Amino acid sequence: MMPEPSAGPPEPKPPRVLPPRSVTVRCRRDGPLVIEVSPDCASLGIALRITDHEGREHPLPAGDRPVALCRCGQSARKPFCDGTHKAQPFEASETAPAPPAADPADDTADPKRRPLT
Repeated sequence: MMPEPSAGPPEPKPPRVLPPRSVTVRCRRDGPLVIEVSPDCASLGIALRITDHEGREHPLPAGDRPVALCRCGQSARKPFCDGTHKAQPFEASETAPAPPAADPADDTADPKRRPLT
């Protein structure tokens, strides 16, 4: 017996949690670079600025949303992404290096063997 398909739209994704005092640049697979600024940055006087090669500032899109920068080179709103990459043969799937494996000889990795301080 096959399970019945679910009714209704999918559940919305929970909001992304950013580390405090951080600016994060996410490389979207086959898409733009997405820049997210943690909510506490404004109160700390940290602001996102995007400038051209002469130092002139690009006005940021309105709203308190992540900023997407074009990587495909086809956007009509450069340097911002307008979604044109979806209709182009554009691929970008770089991944970050894997974290180093834990060293089994490192006794401090085991909480029972950490030196007392």
